[in-house]
Amino acid sequence: MSRPAHQQLTGYLTIALLVLIGVITFSISFGSVRIPLSEIAKSLISTSTPHAEILWNVRYPRVAISLVTGINLALSGLLLQAILKNPLSDPGILGINSGAALGATFVMLLFPQSSSIVPLVAFISGLLIFMIVLVISWKGNASPTRLILSGVAVNAIVSGCQSVLTTTYSERLSGVVTWINGSLSGKTWSQVGLMLGYSLPLYVIIFLLHQRLDLLSLDDQAIFSLGISIKKYRLIVACLAVSLAAITVSQVGLIGFVGLIVPHIARILAKGRFIVTIPFTMLIGCIVVALADTVARLAISPLELPIGTVMSIIGGPFFLYLLATQHQLGGRK
Repeated sequence: MSRPAHQQLTGYLTIALLVLIGVITFSISFGSVRIPLSEIAKSLISTSTPHAEILWNVRYPRVAISLVTGINLALSGLLLQAILKNPLSDPGILGINSGAALGATFVMLLFPQSSSIVPLVAFISGLLIFMIVLVISWKGNASPTRLILSGVAVNAIVSGCQSVLTTTYSERLSGVVTWINGSLSGKTWSQVGLMLGYSLPLYVIIFLLHQRLDLLSLDDQAIFSLGISIKKYRLIVACLAVSLAAITVSQVGLIGFVGLIVPHIARILAKGRFIVTIPFTMLIGCIVVALADTVARLAISPLELPIGTVMSIIGGPFFLYLLATQHQLGGRK
């Protein structure tokens, strides 16, 4: 990498970090109770501040889980776009999120005493739905159009099943409806720890696979000529993407479009290999979700919007823009 390019990347990274710090600080400071920056700084070294209870039990864990959520959903979208060579791929559009949500809802409504298996069931159901979408679209060579239409169709079926489930067990819906629409409200440090416990090993694996991800971005014929087992690595990367999305959905509900928007921004800034794109994706994912959650809390205060609703308002037009700027739906722009 040339020196000017390296300096440019460093500049982008510095700006992104400053933006993230600003978003986090604003999110922690503003809410039903306005907390001054001086107290926030003091609370990091002392728990005797006037609003220590609010900061440590409400706002800090909420911001922490928004950061993990942003990283997971953004990386999931990046991995899916890499293996499918489709810039319109996203865990929400391809049915992974809705499949994971269906599995998680099934456990929460029918077996509430088995909440510990929610992430596992969410992963299995999300992976199953993703495989169904791939099988349906395979005859069309998994073109962007066929993938999107398959995802929309399967999403509709899964949503119908979810509706039947929630209607049948409507008396047990307390808290589940809010979760389905995506919410970071009331999250605790134990939930942050649970998400990190599942996610951190996946981050390490993704970084270790960065060279393989670079190769998977090449033309299939070029990959075969290198003697690389493309099917094996695509399956591994697909499982990583589904795992990240399923873990997130099982804890915070449905939050769409993060995996669609963030990788595009990251690629524009990084302009390089995955070893550079991955950190940018993680950082921008944190910014997007933390900012969306802040908007969700403050837009109609004292009421709170579901963060999934905020991301839909932002992501819908972005998705239409991507569709409009594709030279041909059968390939990359």
